[in-house]
Amino acid sequence: MHVPVTVTDYSLSSFYKGVYAVVDDSSLDAVVSWSKNKKSFIIWDPIEFQRRVLPTGRERRIRSLNFSMFMADLKYYGFIRVKGSKHRYHIGHPKYFVRCKPELMKKMQEEAHEKRMHKFEQDRAMRKKAKARAMKLADALGDLGL
Repeated sequence: MHVPVTVTDYSLSSFYKGVYAVVDDSSLDAVVSWSKNKKSFIIWDPIEFQRRVLPTGRERRIRSLNFSMFMADLKYYGFIRVKGSKHRYHIGHPKYFVRCKPELMKKMQEEAHEKRMHKFEQDRAMRKKAKARAMKLADALGDLGL
């Protein structure tokens, strides 16, 4: 019999803690449960998931407003859909989302943060280049008297 694991790492985002707790909650197995390999999870019933896991108020386990937002949040936090799965909502992480090893999610959180920061820096560099091109074009048009 599986004993649910409590995630107590205070540096870990509440989103990761909430997802792990929900997936690990055997009372929700008809709605969401670990996959057979224990390295991902399957949302079996998105409507019940919305109703039972994402309710408003103080009982919220995960702070996503609705199922669509939850799916977007999963991507933001580094989760991915399992490729080749026959299940539409089969979600996991290649290395750091594993049953009975919630401490691995710390690495997942760090990896997701690094990827977001890298993307932010790339976007910033692209905006800087676009601004420089626009300034150069404006100077050229000014030289033409336009």
